[in-house]
Amino acid sequence: MDAFGSAFDIVIVGALALPWVLLVIHLFFSDTESSLGKLLVSVKQQNQPALVSVLLFAMAYPMGSAVSRIAQDFFDDDDLHLHVSISGYERWFRLPVVTETSIRTDVYCQAQEPTPRSTLSNTGPQFAQQPQPNQSLCQYAGGRLEPKTADVWSGRAQLEELATHVFHIEEAALLLLGTDDNERLRQFRAQIIVLRGAAFNGMVAFSLCLFWWCRRFQSRLRWAAPLACSFLGAVSLYNHLLERPASDPPYMEFTLLVLAATGWYLLWKRAPKAKVAGEETPSQNGRGKIQPAYLVLATFLTATAFLGWWSTQVLYDQQVFYSYQAMSQTPKPATPSQK
Repeated sequence: MDAFGSAFDIVIVGALALPWVLLVIHLFFSDTESSLGKLLVSVKQQNQPALVSVLLFAMAYPMGSAVSRIAQDFFDDDDLHLHVSISGYERWFRLPVVTETSIRTDVYCQAQEPTPRSTLSNTGPQFAQQPQPNQSLCQYAGGRLEPKTADVWSGRAQLEELATHVFHIEEAALLLLGTDDNERLRQFRAQIIVLRGAAFNGMVAFSLCLFWWCRRFQSRLRWAAPLACSFLGAVSLYNHLLERPASDPPYMEFTLLVLAATGWYLLWKRAPKAKVAGEETPSQNGRGKIQPAYLVLATFLTATAFLGWWSTQVLYDQQVFYSYQAMSQTPKPATPSQK
């Protein structure tokens, strides 16, 4: 049953990728749209719902598996930063982005604040004693926007590494207790997978709609969107190759560069041409036209899914840290020999 639930979450993520997949087909394979429609009609005429369900599952599950992995790295990648070192001036500039590690680090320091432990028993289960952060490390918690010195950057990196290490150990210890004792924890995990995938799918759909909408304009500002994607992709790829091990694939960098290439192609190859006498433009015949309302809708849905993932990630991390502390401080039940 648990395996079916995990597969169901992945299928949902794959199904949510369908809008931008259809958008890609419309933008790049418009000549085959009619044949695709005929194929769907023929499948409907076959009246084989079981076969259609199997085919849809076979398509949605691999797509959802790929998107969920890419989305997990995309929302936990810290390669979007610049290192400036000129004549003794050394600063790190990090974009104000929220990552899974930054959320976990802040929750970890909040969970380690002084508590009246003297009133609690320490005779609970023998959980491994985890390293505790000192006050000097936890002072680097929080997402301040000012340029960071070498000491601040190093301290924040050490704090994030410690929080991640402790989190994985405590999470594994809690998950080993069994399904019944971790039902709420598993619900949060499923929600994170779905909301994170929905936010990533929404971001891709928004980017494609934005490029499509910018095709309508002749101003040079229409090149700003693919240029920004190219810059962010190049910076993150440089930092990734410089700092990350070979076991960490560049998922976010790949996504940004592919979106940038898509934007350049759409704006360069599909730019609006001068009107010929008697010829209808895309804006007149309705083909190739996108309404600003689509952008607003894509922005709203993406922001909603992202905020939902953010909140759920905080709740999940709090559940892990505080549940582990509660388990380690709960008195053991007396054995028959001790009675």
